[in-house]
Amino acid sequence: MSSTTSSLAVARRVREAIRAAGRSQRQVAVETGIDETKLSKSLSGQRRFAEQELVDLARCTGVAVARLLGEEGDDTSVSVTPPQLDTPGATPASPDQARRHREIVEAAWRLFAAKGFDAVRISDVAAAAGVSSAAVHYYFPGKPALFAATLMHMVTMAYERQIARLTAVDDPVERLWQLLDMQSPHGEAGRLEWSIWLQSWNRVALAEGTDEEYLEIYRRWSETVRAAIADGQEHGAIHSGSSESMAQELTALVDGLGIQVLTGVLDEDTMARRIVEYVQRRLLVPGAELTIERPVPSSEGSPPDRATA
Repeated sequence: MSSTTSSLAVARRVREAIRAAGRSQRQVAVETGIDETKLSKSLSGQRRFAEQELVDLARCTGVAVARLLGEEGDDTSVSVTPPQLDTPGATPASPDQARRHREIVEAAWRLFAAKGFDAVRISDVAAAAGVSSAAVHYYFPGKPALFAATLMHMVTMAYERQIARLTAVDDPVERLWQLLDMQSPHGEAGRLEWSIWLQSWNRVALAEGTDEEYLEIYRRWSETVRAAIADGQEHGAIHSGSSESMAQELTALVDGLGIQVLTGVLDEDTMARRIVEYVQRRLLVPGAELTIERPVPSSEGSPPDRATA
């Protein structure tokens, strides 16, 4: 399929998603932050959607990036589909309710990340989302359920970013590096996401018993890394051995370095170098090389907020 044909097909699917969500082009431009003229050009197939724009469109319309790109099924060499977890509270029954639900979760996400779970009140979330406290309680019976929803939202958005960035990356070593780089705490948004992870780890560690939902979320991230390693092994770029053991060591390294970045022990660039050094030293076969190359945001698109799993 040519790039022009691909752009036209993606444009058609995005138009269908916008219509199904009951949103106008102008509303979508406002909600996603995409310039309306650029959005119009992309919707007509004259301009390709940028990576982050696809993620924002998926968030706004509720249609996954994979569907917008025309990808079918679960591509575990790129990313494992997020788990479907049961959450308490009302389920949105219309596009407007879905939008309101999303706005509440996104407002809560930023507040929990910036202030911490204990410092945030339901009324704070309601004010930030522009709704009443009763509206928040309609969807979420309490703060624990709302916090769980923010974690799942974060996992889902990480999945969407992985699909948007990695689907076109053929080299398995480059794909592994991009996956790990997206899990690192880049910029303000990255640090906010890692704040949610740190609070989740703390809440799980202090709770009695096992948090099966959290374990399922982490299994999804670990399996995504394991599948990327296995793909590298199949292509002869990564040493043979247990891809599961390699993934456990690698995810532990990323988790530990991420905490050091958040606490000021390391900076982001040093974390990236440590990951590359480890992958080069412990995973790659002689002759395989890994260099640090981060995608440069398109001048025509929104800059990526970060990536995680």
